[in-house]
Amino acid sequence: MAAEILIFLQTLLQVSSSLCFCFSIRNSIPNGFLKFLLILPFFLLFLYIPLQFQTLHLQGAIGFFIGWLASFKLLLFAFGKGSLCSAAASSSLSRFLLVGSLPIDIYDHDPDSTRPDTTSVLPLSLSSKLFFLILSIAAIYCKNYFHPNGTLIVFCFVIYLLLEIVLGGAAAVAKATLGVELLPCFDEPYLSSSLQDFWGRRWNLMVSRILRLSVYDPCRNFAAAIVGRKPAAIMAMTATFAVSGLMHELIYFYMGRLAPTWEVTSFFLVHGFFLAVEMAVKNAVGERFRPPRIVTVPLTIGFVMVTSFWLFFPQFFRFKPDVRMFEEHAALGAFVKNVAGELITSVKLISFQVK
Repeated sequence: MAAEILIFLQTLLQVSSSLCFCFSIRNSIPNGFLKFLLILPFFLLFLYIPLQFQTLHLQGAIGFFIGWLASFKLLLFAFGKGSLCSAAASSSLSRFLLVGSLPIDIYDHDPDSTRPDTTSVLPLSLSSKLFFLILSIAAIYCKNYFHPNGTLIVFCFVIYLLLEIVLGGAAAVAKATLGVELLPCFDEPYLSSSLQDFWGRRWNLMVSRILRLSVYDPCRNFAAAIVGRKPAAIMAMTATFAVSGLMHELIYFYMGRLAPTWEVTSFFLVHGFFLAVEMAVKNAVGERFRPPRIVTVPLTIGFVMVTSFWLFFPQFFRFKPDVRMFEEHAALGAFVKNVAGELITSVKLISFQVK
């Protein structure tokens, strides 16, 4: 655990120094290939950094924060796009560092005019989500008493709630530090009424914004001149889901160090296909037929969970995340106990010497 903390501190230094260099050239080097060449070593460094960690929690978190999001932000920055190029983020070094290293985006305009509509029926509060996360983790400890499918359902809740709380916690720290409004990361995805609603408006909106700028828009613009706008949109959407699948394969590799089985990529391609079908049906039917939310919400969430059981989780369970999670919790508890014991011993020794 002590070695892992040291690696984490080294990572903070590596990421901060890389972003400081990028901040220093933001205006002096024109956007394009030259800036890309200058940033390429840092892009590769960010992809490598998660491989230094040995604990599941840090492999997953650093892999997502740095290996995926931060590296893509640098890629977009090289071509004058993305959150690092916004006036709000590039106005100061502290903002640039936080936006570059954390899963956050700052409102670049008046937040009241650009904030998405996040009013939903029965939204859960942060305290409720934390309670359900603790309850879900406790349920995993008792997984031997559940049907295997019940364990998978619990893991669905754990992944969503953990992401919501971790990303929300990072956003809260950044907001308190910078005193600015931040774009939301989630909008109650359990209330999604369609795949388009789930992927485009509610689930992991930070990733959606990055993939739209880095994959969807370039692919659509390139293909539109060849095949037309509608086929280009379908091709761009397929490419976006494919890249998302590949990046999830990378996150899995960070956590398990196992060769990919491509099930996760298949999961995203399946969703990309059915999202295209859904959009085509909506365009054909229009407003003539709109099923009630009481029907569409369970169907949408049910489809996401069933396909997760089929394609997303089998590869996830290959590296025994539940077993490693319990071991790391025990190791962290022992580490904290040892540190606390040493502190108490030191205080007693100092008090004795003073007397």
